[in-house]
Amino acid sequence: MLKRWVLQRWVAVALVLYSAVCMASGQLGQLKLAVKTTDLLNGRLTVRVPSQGQSHAMAHSIMAAPDSVSESTRLVINSGPQRMVLVAYELFARTDQGFEQAVQRASTKLPAKGRVEEWPLPAPLRGFACFPVAPTHNEEANLVMGVYVAQADGTVQYVAFYINRSAAKDFNAAAILAKSIAKTIAAGQRRLNSSAGEREFSAYSAKNSIFATLPDGYVVTAQDGPDFVVHHVRKLVRFGEPAESLGLYVGDHPSSNREGFKQAGIAVLFGKQAQWYEKESTENGETDYFTSAIVPLGERSPQGEREMPSFADVFLSTGTHAGTEELKKVAATLRIGESKAKEKK
Repeated sequence: MLKRWVLQRWVAVALVLYSAVCMASGQLGQLKLAVKTTDLLNGRLTVRVPSQGQSHAMAHSIMAAPDSVSESTRLVINSGPQRMVLVAYELFARTDQGFEQAVQRASTKLPAKGRVEEWPLPAPLRGFACFPVAPTHNEEANLVMGVYVAQADGTVQYVAFYINRSAAKDFNAAAILAKSIAKTIAAGQRRLNSSAGEREFSAYSAKNSIFATLPDGYVVTAQDGPDFVVHHVRKLVRFGEPAESLGLYVGDHPSSNREGFKQAGIAVLFGKQAQWYEKESTENGETDYFTSAIVPLGERSPQGEREMPSFADVFLSTGTHAGTEELKKVAATLRIGESKAKEKK
C-alpha cells in the first residue's frame, strides 16, 4: 500500500513539473490549422484542426461500453497547459426552414444564456453558432462556442468547443482558434441509413443474430463492450423535440435496478412473455418516460460456443406515451435468427 502511495505521489509531482515546464509555450491562439481534414462522427462531417489535435473516446464507466463513433467524437488539442476539446454529436433529428428558430429554442436549454448568429458553412450545409453571453473562466470545461449544423437531408449535428482553466485565462485567443476551426466544418461522405426494413444486430453469438423490422425514419448504432453489446434504434425526430430511442443490451449482466419503476403491462419479445417496467421523471418542465423489459435468451456458456448470450434488456426512452407505444411495436418484431453476415462470408 505504501509503495503504491509513493508511486502515485511521484506521478502527481511529475505531472505538476511537466505543466510548469510547458507553461511558457502554451498558447492555443498561436496554433495553425492542418491542411488535412479530420472526420467527425465517423465521416458525417469533416473539420480542420491543429496537428496537435488527437481523437479520444468519450469518458465512460469501466463497466460501460464506449460511445459509438457514429454518435459522438471528441478531439483534444493541447498547447502546454492549455487545452481545447471539440465535441461533436449526432442529434438524430431533422429540421426544416425553421432551423434558426429551433436553434434559438435549443440555446435556451443550455446551462448558460447564449447569443445565436448565423454561421457561414460551405453548401449544402447550414449553420448557426451559439456563444455564451457571460463566458465562464474557472470551470474544468468552459464553453467557447457551439455550432448547430444542418445537412442537405435536414439532419442536424452539434459541434461544441470547450477550454480548460489555463486556456480561459486568455479566452479571446482561444475563441479565435475555435472560430477558425468552426469555419472549416464541411459535409462528410457518410449518410444516415434511415430506410424502412429488417435490420440485423450482432448478438455476440458464433452463429446467430438478432433481427428487427424498422419503419422509415430510424437509425441504428452500436456500442461494443468487452463481453456485451448495446444497440440503439434512434428515431429521427423533429429538431427540438424529445429524443426517442429503443436500446437493446445483449449480454450476461442486464441492469436489475427497478427503483422508481412500476409494472406497465406484458409484452411478447423474442417470442416470449416479458414484463414491461416504466419510470416517469420530470425535469425543467419536460417529462421523460423510460421503459424496460428483460428477456432470458440462453444458458451461460463460453463465448465462442454459445448460441446466444444469457439475456436481452430492451429499454425505451421517449418524451410521450405515444412515442413509447410506437417503440413497443418495433420491439415486438425482435427475433433471433441465423446470422446473414456469416452467410455472406
